Amino acid sequence: MSDWLAEHLPDKDWAPRGLPRWLRPLPGWAARTASESRFPLEIAQWDVSALHGSRAASRGLPDGGRRPVLVIPGFGFGDVTTLPLQWALRAGGYTVVPSRIVANVRCSDRAVNSLARVAARAVDRDNGRRLLVVGHSRGGMLARGLGARHPELVSRVVALGAPLNHEFAFYEIPRPFVAALRVVHQTDPELREKRCATPECSCAYMRATQRPMPPDVDLVSLYTKSDGIVDWRACVVPGATNIEVTGSHLGMGLKPATLRTVMEQLAAPDTAA
Repeated sequence: MSDWLAEHLPDKDWAPRGLPRWLRPLPGWAARTASESRFPLEIAQWDVSALHGSRAASRGLPDGGRRPVLVIPGFGFGDVTTLPLQWALRAGGYTVVPSRIVANVRCSDRAVNSLARVAARAVDRDNGRRLLVVGHSRGGMLARGLGARHPELVSRVVALGAPLNHEFAFYEIPRPFVAALRVVHQTDPELREKRCATPECSCAYMRATQRPMPPDVDLVSLYTKSDGIVDWRACVVPGATNIEVTGSHLGMGLKPATLRTVMEQLAAPDTAA
């Protein structure tokens, strides 16, 4: 996987592997958009009874013992979009810690600082036991950043569809939004000096995420080869537990099978040193 970035060719007709065969003759942008258009169908897969679906995700697994789990939404979204995951966690016996993010567009360094305060309060309430953290897409990147900078607060990070190897390994759909965000960030002198929202950003968050995870923090990365938002190869992290799932990028936090995988990883014993 070390040469994945050299193979990342989003301007070619087709860069990633793994999408359904019928999509491959389409131009790259159309194929990736078609892949993500499955999102409404994935929502429909969630049981008519959300409570039943939530219980099914954790059925047969050990009770969470009220252990706190911090849940971080994806780029541009807020806590409300993680409700299926929150329901599954509560049904599994965990205590959900909302990120308090309304729209995940804030400078990553500042976002992690805010998340660290949320995490510290949760750890204090739980008598010092370190948190589990689950994040989708950009939320997964922030989760990894929180674990990298604050191992005293985090014991395990589970990232869903997060390009942890390279934060800018994404395709057409998010580009206009990222470009607009970059323009907004440039109006802040501090962010402009650090080159926020660019691969050259020099903030503490970016420096921390470019180093290996602390040895006492487990990192789990879930990815789908039919991801139409990010290059799935950027989600496969050396030294982490990498797990392939199916479906679209947008639907990763909704599909019952993927939620089941998340619950299994949260219930697994700590393996970090």
